[in-house]
Parts: sequence; C-alpha cells; structure tokens
Amino acid sequence: MSDNIVFIYDEPGFMVQTIIHNIEEAGMTVTSINADLSEIERNQYASDIIVYYLGNVEADTKRVLKCLNGMCREYRKTLCILGESGSLKIAEETCDPGIITVSYKRPFDVRELVADLRKMLGVRVEYARRKRILLVDDDMDFLQIAYTWFDGIYDVDFVNSGKEALQYLSEKKPDLILLDHEMPKMSGYEFMSEIRRSWKTAHIPVIFLTGKDDKEGVIQILEKKPDGYLLKSTPKDQLLMSIDDFFANHILRDVKGKN
Repeated sequence: MSDNIVFIYDEPGFMVQTIIHNIEEAGMTVTSINADLSEIERNQYASDIIVYYLGNVEADTKRVLKCLNGMCREYRKTLCILGESGSLKIAEETCDPGIITVSYKRPFDVRELVADLRKMLGVRVEYARRKRILLVDDDMDFLQIAYTWFDGIYDVDFVNSGKEALQYLSEKKPDLILLDHEMPKMSGYEFMSEIRRSWKTAHIPVIFLTGKDDKEGVIQILEKKPDGYLLKSTPKDQLLMSIDDFFANHILRDVKGKN
C-alpha cells in the first residue's frame, strides 16, 4: 500500500490512461476506479493518497466529493483534484477547508503531477514516523501528567528549565517543543528567541503550553510568533488531537504551498 495511488475518474478516456501510465512508469502502483460510491468504499484502504479526475460536475460527482471529504477527514488521507477551473471551484466549495491538498487545473503538466505524487508518498512516510516531543516546564507535577498523556503515542522527553532544554538540543533534535511561557531565570520567550538565532535549531517548531487564558495574555503570546499555543487546562483528548493536527498540517505544508 505504501507506493499505491487510488485514481478515481468520472469519465474514461485517453487523458485518464495517459496519467495512469505515467504514474506507473514512475514506479508507483495505481488502483484505478470509476467514480462509483460502492467502488470507492471498497477501496478506501488501498492508499492514503487519492487522485480524483473530475469530468462534468453532476449530482453524482458532488456525492463522490462528499464521500471523499468524509473519508479524508476521518482517515487523514491526501486528496488531489484534477479538472477544469469550474469543476475545481465546485470541489473546493463541496469539501471542508483543508481537505483538498492540491488542485491541478487543466491543462496541467502530467510530469509535475507524477513528481508531486512521489513527494506526497514521502510525506506520508514521514507522517507515519513516530514523532519526538520535548516538554519544557518548571512545574514537575504538570510535566509528569503531560508525560503520561503523550507517552506511547510520541517519544517524549522533558526538562524543567530553559538551560536544560538548550543542553538537550545540543544532543537531540525533537520534532516539536511544547514550552511553558512563564519560567524562572529563562522565560519561554527568551528560550525560543535563543534557539531561533541558531540555524541548527531555528527550524524546530515551538508551541507554547500555558496557563494564561486571559485575552491580554494570549495577545502577548501570539505577538512572540510561536508556531501555536495551547492551554494547560485543555482536556487530554483535545490536546492530543491538536498536536496530531499540528503534525499533519506541518508535514503537508510544502505540498500545499506549491500552488
């Protein structure tokens, strides 16, 4: 399944066969199916990447888009849409924001599509890789609670000061830092400023995990331009979902940013 692409089409034809041929020539496997709901559901686990080549948009096409929308939202699949500008507009209006990873307006370069699909397969591998999180907080009780929440889902390390975090970063590179905003000696903002000055650590995303939930406090945090902020009072399931969503969006941003 790792190198497989599900290719859905409204109408068979020369262009459909050309695209499928080029994808297979690049070493990928294609599961091609007509835009039939039962066929789509039967093949929903065939790949994490779905390409939908829209023909003339009709009621059935919209039903297919709604089906793919739900499938991609639930299973975090990557959806690519091909078609005329009018068809693409309807697809964007039918699907939830962010569901469509990238759209290709006819006429498009098939070689570019194939290269992007190869890149997306690499992205999916990266998404499946278990992520490492560094928790930085001077509150040991909170660190222990947060550790139990994340452990088993992510590889988790924790330190209770900015100084210790800098030492940690000299040896390891986490995929995400969850950082307390208010700490003695070195505040969260001072720590973030420090690591962003070095090319070795500037790329590591930082999310403030803070107890400040007043409007003024939130504004102060956002002014410092972290990669996000979460409240310590956030329920466990919601917090884990927010982190999962962050990784999904962070990994796919290069693909989405190409258009």
